[in-house]
Amino acid sequence: MLRSAVGRRFLSQAASPREIYHGPLANVAKKLKLFSITSLGLGVGIAPFVYLIDVPVPFVAKTALVGAAVATSAASTGLIQWVMSPYVTKITQESPDTITLHTLSFLAKEHSTTVPINALAPASRIFTSLMITDPAHVSAKLEQSGKPTKPKMLFYVHPELCEEEGTPIKEIVDKTGIGKGF
Repeated sequence: MLRSAVGRRFLSQAASPREIYHGPLANVAKKLKLFSITSLGLGVGIAPFVYLIDVPVPFVAKTALVGAAVATSAASTGLIQWVMSPYVTKITQESPDTITLHTLSFLAKEHSTTVPINALAPASRIFTSLMITDPAHVSAKLEQSGKPTKPKMLFYVHPELCEEEGTPIKEIVDKTGIGKGF
């Protein structure tokens, strides 16, 4: 009985993916997204109460004020989403030819995209360093629910953190060519 339990423990550990990269700003990215979404929600939620305040301001001015506040909050949330969506919080590897890139969804939940290494190439969009060139063999899911979702196509990893010789992430950087010319 003990032998089979020990054997199962080692089998389950061997099958677990190993983390080969950790984004240094992962915690900041998550908090920034959550703060932005929360401020947008609060701005939209509080907006109707502006009309209940009894001040000698015309209705049109109140509407313009509410519209400007909500539009500004929505624009900043959209900009943060656009910039932080490709940010890779960590990379795990289960097999030598496949990696899983962990990013954050719109609501700052973990989103994982599993992709073959040969389907990655340097990206040309600002705030990105990797892109998927062949989406045929790519899968994605939300980590908490395990539900499949649309895979992300653009990613940002810090190339300067992938320069240590002999590491799995350095081998991936050499295969994909990210960080060259920057």
